[in-house]
Amino acid sequence: MASFLPSFHVSIKPPLRNYTRQAVHIRAQSFSNEGKSSNIVDANLSVLRDKVEMLKTNERLERCCKCESGWNYVRVYDYKLKRDREISQFFEFVGIICGTLGFTCLSGIVCLCLVSFFVHLFQ
Repeated sequence: MASFLPSFHVSIKPPLRNYTRQAVHIRAQSFSNEGKSSNIVDANLSVLRDKVEMLKTNERLERCCKCESGWNYVRVYDYKLKRDREISQFFEFVGIICGTLGFTCLSGIVCLCLVSFFVHLFQ
């Protein structure tokens, strides 16, 4: 006996009608902004325009006050300060080494003197 499985035929057709969507006007109103703007988008745009205008003004001022090399930035990396710091660290390191060697020699001399003193004392 042969059994036939049901076959499913699915056809995907594009819609016959072209839907034209009309823009939906949504307006958010807020009465708590004291009459500045009834639309929050307009208020945000006005704030954005103010900030852009402030940035343009700052850029104009920076262009007027450029340094001789053409760059207008605050020097953060100071070579002299770094060199002075490295020199002070080097002398601190040398001081630690000399102090350690000096303490070692001094403690050795003190121990030799004590041993010599006790040897002469018991003879």
